[in-house]
Amino acid sequence: MPSEAVLALHDYQKSYFDFAEFKPEIPSLLHQGSLVADSLAVIQRLGMIEPLTGAYVPPGSIDLSCTNYREGFIANGLLSRNRAVLKVLERTYGSVETLAQQQIYLVEAIGGFASWMRRHIGEQGLVCSEFLDGSEILVSDIPHQDLCKLSFASQAFDLVLCHELFEHVRDIDQAFSEIHRVLNAEGRLIATCPLAIGQKDSIVKARLNQETGKPDVIGEPEHHGDPVRPSQGSLVYRIPGWEILGQLKRAGFKNTTIHHVCSWRHGILGSDIPGVLVIEAQR
Repeated sequence: MPSEAVLALHDYQKSYFDFAEFKPEIPSLLHQGSLVADSLAVIQRLGMIEPLTGAYVPPGSIDLSCTNYREGFIANGLLSRNRAVLKVLERTYGSVETLAQQQIYLVEAIGGFASWMRRHIGEQGLVCSEFLDGSEILVSDIPHQDLCKLSFASQAFDLVLCHELFEHVRDIDQAFSEIHRVLNAEGRLIATCPLAIGQKDSIVKARLNQETGKPDVIGEPEHHGDPVRPSQGSLVYRIPGWEILGQLKRAGFKNTTIHHVCSWRHGILGSDIPGVLVIEAQR
């Protein structure tokens, strides 16, 4: 029988509107990270329920080979952080059918989440793209978009979904302004990215040189895996801190939130802390 503490994480979500709210809870959350192993044991015995679709995934269909459970824990092609986004979408839209009625811009076209969206949402209301400058693979059938200079008309979308990209954007304020521009009056952004969870300020690793148009790297360059640039990866410009909520507000968003989502029932676990932090901003 799982402990009371593990049972409390069967389907947990809490929302924070600024760092001052979150900061006092950090020690407790770090301590709860020790519950991940017990939560995994429950999943390995019972399986999990995919958020939004309600599909049951048996234990034998779950890949737990990666011990960074935020980035691993693969089921139906989705990672733990992907399912955290689905959980936030479930709370907002209620069902796959309602989500499919939205005009959606997904800022990726390759990978498990993009495939899941095409399979469940369809192509009619879904636009996918990649940033193809410096691409190492032939991708003639994938649209190119620069998040700092989107080609879409203003107020074109109900929803923008962005996974693990903000750390790579050369001008984060311009990107947020562009996302705000292409969302309609009721639109929202839902996103994940690596977060410096224990501080307000972002950790700056590179800055765009306006004269040369190239990045000035601070310290050793850091690259993350990128399916479009498999050998080189994508340069990290920053690890956003909680100031990201203020940056979104300066871009015009009225309501900005970071949700902490954790659920062994839905296959959402983390690494340092249990669960995943999901950013939401409403226009």
